[in-house]
Amino acid sequence: MARVELFARTEVGCTRERNEDFFVAARLGAGVDGLAEEVRIQELDRASALVAVCDGMGGAAAGDVASQMAGQQLLATMKAYGPYADQQALDGAMLTAMQNANRSIAEHARQHPEKAGMGSTMTAAYIGNGGVTLAHLGDSRAYLRRGRVLQQLTTDHSVVGQMIATGQLTPEQARSYEHRNVLLQALGVQPTCTPEIVHVTVRSGDTILLCTDGLDGHLTDPQILDVMLRQEDPVRCSRALTEAACRAGGHDNVTVAVIRFVGEGLPLPRPGESIETQRQTYQVT
Repeated sequence: MARVELFARTEVGCTRERNEDFFVAARLGAGVDGLAEEVRIQELDRASALVAVCDGMGGAAAGDVASQMAGQQLLATMKAYGPYADQQALDGAMLTAMQNANRSIAEHARQHPEKAGMGSTMTAAYIGNGGVTLAHLGDSRAYLRRGRVLQQLTTDHSVVGQMIATGQLTPEQARSYEHRNVLLQALGVQPTCTPEIVHVTVRSGDTILLCTDGLDGHLTDPQILDVMLRQEDPVRCSRALTEAACRAGGHDNVTVAVIRFVGEGLPLPRPGESIETQRQTYQVT
C-alpha cells in the first residue's frame, strides 16, 4: 500500500530572538491538525494532507503574527472548502486561501499602524485528489528529490530570483548578492498578489521538501541533497536539515517540512525520467 509520510520542524536559529516562521501540518479529511501519527502517516489513496511553511517579515513582533495568520487562514479556508470535487476545485480553494491570508494580514496592519509592512511568504502542499498540488508566494521554496536529483519546484518571488530567471545572476552569485533577501511579493503587502499553483507528478521514493529561506540561505542545493540522501526518514531528515543550517551560521529562523512517498501502488521512476510539473500563475485580490 502506497503511503505518504511527513514531518515538519522549526528552529529559531542562532542569532534571532524570536521565531517568525510558522508551519502547518494537518489531515483535513480526519479533522486533525499538528504532527499526530494519523497526520504523519497516511495511505496515499485516502490522503488529505496539508503541509505549509510561512516566513513572516515586518519586525516589531509583526513577522510572527503575519506568518501565523497566513498559516491559520490557509488551514481554515482549506477546511471550509473541502472535500474537493476535482482539481479545479482544489486549485480554487488554495487560491482563495492565499486571497484570504493576503486580505487578513493587510487589514491587521491597517488596524495596527505600528505593524505597517508586515507580511509573510507561503509555500503549501496538498496531497490528495490523486496527486500533489503546491501553492506558493514569496521566497520560501518547494523541492523534489528523486534519487540523487534535487529540483526546485517553485519560483523565488524576489529580486535575485528574477535576476536568476533573466540570466543576470547565477545561483552561486545570488548567494552573496547584496539584495538577495528583497522580496517582490508577499502576503499582506499589496492589494493584489500573483501566487503560482504547481501540479507535481510523484513516483515511489520521491521526497518533497518545503523550506523557508533560513535553510537555502545557509545551505547550497548540493548540501541539502546530501543531507536528504543520508537521512531519508522525514523525522530524522527534518532534524538534520535544521541542525545543518544552524551549524552553517543559523542567522535566520529555519523551518522545513519533509514529505516522503513510499510503498507499493506508485510507479517507480524510469531511468533518467524527468520530474514532471505543470505551473500556472494567477492574480488574486
